[in-house]
Amino acid sequence: MERSGHPAGDHEGSDESTFAAVLVAILGLAAAWIAAGSTGLISHPLRRALTLLLLGMAVLLPRSSRRSLIWLAPVAGLALYLTSLPAAAPGTMASAVILVCLSFLSSGQSRRILSAAAVAVVVFGLYRFTLTSVPWFWLAGDFLGRSLGRLAGLITARPLSVGATYAGLDFLVLTTVFCGLYLPHTRQPRRRRGGFFCAGILLGHLLYLILLSFIPDLLAVMPARTAAADGGRPLVEVLRHAVSWNFPAMACGIHLLVVGAVLRWSPWDWHDGSRFPPGESSGPSSRAPCGSFSRFVLAGALAGALILPLSAAWYGWSSSLQGKKVVFYEKGFLNWLKPTHDSYGRLSSGMYGMLPPFVESLGAQALLSSDLSAADLAAADVLVVIFPDEPWHEGQLPRIEDFVRRGGSLLVLGEHTTRDEAGCARFNELLAHTAMTIEFDSATFAVGGWLQSYEAIHHPMTAGIGDEQNEFGVVIGASVGVRWPARPILVGRWGWADEGDETSARAMMGNDRYESGERLGDVVLAAEQPLGRGRIVAFGDTSSLTNAINVSSHRFTSRLLAYLAGPAAHPAWRQLVAILTFAFLTALVCWRPAVRKTTLVALIVTASFTIASGITQRAMNPLPDGRGKGPNTLAYIEASHLGAYSSESWRPEGVGGLALTLMRNGYLTLALHELTAERLARAGLLVVLAPSRAFSPPQREMVRAFVHRGGILILCAGGEAAGASRSLLDAFDLRIGPPDQDGGEPAPLGHFKSPYLESEGKRVYVRFHAAWPVAGDDPNAHVMAYGRGDRPVIIRQRLGAGQVVLIGDTCFAMNKNLEYENGAPFEGLRENADFWRWLLSLLREQPMWVPPALQNPGPGPATTAEVPS
Repeated sequence: MERSGHPAGDHEGSDESTFAAVLVAILGLAAAWIAAGSTGLISHPLRRALTLLLLGMAVLLPRSSRRSLIWLAPVAGLALYLTSLPAAAPGTMASAVILVCLSFLSSGQSRRILSAAAVAVVVFGLYRFTLTSVPWFWLAGDFLGRSLGRLAGLITARPLSVGATYAGLDFLVLTTVFCGLYLPHTRQPRRRRGGFFCAGILLGHLLYLILLSFIPDLLAVMPARTAAADGGRPLVEVLRHAVSWNFPAMACGIHLLVVGAVLRWSPWDWHDGSRFPPGESSGPSSRAPCGSFSRFVLAGALAGALILPLSAAWYGWSSSLQGKKVVFYEKGFLNWLKPTHDSYGRLSSGMYGMLPPFVESLGAQALLSSDLSAADLAAADVLVVIFPDEPWHEGQLPRIEDFVRRGGSLLVLGEHTTRDEAGCARFNELLAHTAMTIEFDSATFAVGGWLQSYEAIHHPMTAGIGDEQNEFGVVIGASVGVRWPARPILVGRWGWADEGDETSARAMMGNDRYESGERLGDVVLAAEQPLGRGRIVAFGDTSSLTNAINVSSHRFTSRLLAYLAGPAAHPAWRQLVAILTFAFLTALVCWRPAVRKTTLVALIVTASFTIASGITQRAMNPLPDGRGKGPNTLAYIEASHLGAYSSESWRPEGVGGLALTLMRNGYLTLALHELTAERLARAGLLVVLAPSRAFSPPQREMVRAFVHRGGILILCAGGEAAGASRSLLDAFDLRIGPPDQDGGEPAPLGHFKSPYLESEGKRVYVRFHAAWPVAGDDPNAHVMAYGRGDRPVIIRQRLGAGQVVLIGDTCFAMNKNLEYENGAPFEGLRENADFWRWLLSLLREQPMWVPPALQNPGPGPATTAEVPS
């Protein structure tokens, strides 16, 4: 007798091994979905950890012989590497290589199950690579997702607007391919069984979509947001977040149940050897099929694995702003102010005054145009229009259109919920000849600053830029409506489009609550479209280019401007080649699966995409340059060594005040996310704030060479954070926390004020948050401030043409010791703002700026105070 799903006649122990294979296949599929981010908003480290956990369970579940371990050890290492790559798609291939290896080590029905799962995951990986690299393919997925959402909305009478993510296309693709590959391994008749497979998949998925349409109702009955008694996150808030942003995990569960049911209740065909290569009566997966046609299939698959990344992700040319002309429309809902002395706090940053110097640091000519005249647009390469809010003058729109059609590039930055009395948004008039519209809504993130919530389409502008921090600089703007032939560039995967309300007192913004009919997930934040010989790029938000945010988003904005001045990406022919290659490659991978073919395709595609992305990233890398006619005005705040400060600019531990302080003193201030010799060679000032990651020997040499050439290094760190700074300070014979005079451990000096300048009996002071003593071996080093017991706390010394300043206080440059968000003074004084102004004038060898308290002391010059407080 035979049980359904467990026929007799196989080798001893087949039930146990086959059951293990079923569980391994389910774990592999789940790992692929988690790796791709399909199951909801999960932080990247947790997503990688869950992927590795499931793959580890899959490896340990079957009984492993010594021969198996020999194969599994390197494959597990490869899977670990693939999972660690920044992009999500390679993580799906980690699941594929584990499944391929386990299928190779299995036999009989176990091999068939694992082979089908491995090939299905490879196809899913190809789908994810193509979806995030080919804009038109993304639009097709978005259209299908919207259609499924409309269908569910019709059934439940609750409008549902979703894209590919919340529509669950990832689950449909992988489950459908797996069932299609597994169907030939079941007994006859298969046509009816295939119909049951399809019905089960579609009904299960429809159930998920129906439940998804009820999310607004579920959120409405949940308690309002409240603070937890212990100051943590209350349970109800956790549940609201899970319902909103992890609901796709329900689709994952439903599809895994469907797969489990297919494997449990489908009678297996143990004797169907005719479908497999000669000599493989137990399964199809261990070797490639024989014959010249099979070799042709393998060669075609490998060629496709190379062509797909080349056509979708490789952009090897370099774009630069050197010698280009960038025109900014001067008018709009904006100002062109810079941070100035005697104005403090977040609102003192101005809006776009630092943008022309930033463009000029990239080698371009920047021009502010008040009327966009023909003379201003003549010989221009890029036109930037930011939030226009007044009617266009006669002739302006035709001139702009003609500029683009003749080969110019237009960057349009709109804003959320904008309409005039006639219901018109001026920026949309610039988009009238495109398939793009800046919508009347607010593109709202699940996590502030879209952290770990972006989905960037592979593009010269976005290659290699992650979303662990908001390097794209988008905040709350509008979504961009995109239809073919427009092309999305930047997508907010985990957020929603909050419909505007013309009666709202909050700048016509909505109610900050997701409601039926509002777009959920896959919100387009930026898009582009060719027009004539030129192109138009549209953003729904103006934040990226503002003075304060460009400090951290400059890698993206510099690429954006350089791209606009160079060749266009994603031409139609390349997108068509990529889509056809994906279809061709999918068919070849699914035809008579074999270990060699499946493994090679997975690895070649992943390696090719990674290499292509790296080439594109290196090619599109414009570097700001502060070397000009006068002193070097480019300042970097080091951000690649896990500094002790907060990445949120205006937290008490943030450095928004430091960035504005440097701007007030004439610097173009940027965050240094990658410490390279090329960037340092073009900079004049480097500020390092209590790093937690040590500088490598090559990096230490870079910094030393930077100072020797004339650069200025300011390092702030206390004894509690001195470990990672020690090796860098050793290069300058400096140290933090030298031994006590009695030879014991150094003691922190705490909070105090110390005089640094005096004249005619008057002194000015600098305040320390939590100071530590510092010391140096250079006899010519100059102590600028002392702590208790005449212990130096600030030392300045020269090296070559440059200077180094060591400040023994981790929090010295943080907002809580320099500049409050609201601009309020510290105990009625602005001592540290004045200290930085004085210090920078001294380091740049300019006429020494004297704080106001000493500006009218008498005839004697101000001198450095030598007496501790």
